[in-house]
Amino acid sequence: MRDRFFFPLAALLALGMIALALIWPRGMGANYPSFEHPLTVPAPVPEPPAEPKPKKKPAADPAAASVDQ
Repeated sequence: MRDRFFFPLAALLALGMIALALIWPRGMGANYPSFEHPLTVPAPVPEPPAEPKPKKKPAADPAAASVDQ
């Protein structure tokens, strides 16, 4: 490809990508922020509290059971 064709095409593509980046909404479905309202970040979702693990019952001592018999 000739340089006379490639470099103007690359410059045009770069300008087009910059123009698209200026108008494309940012974030996950976020609207384009206006100059009147500042860009806000949503609050993080807190994790639910962890449930405590149930305590294990102590195992019966086999030595103690044989003494009683």
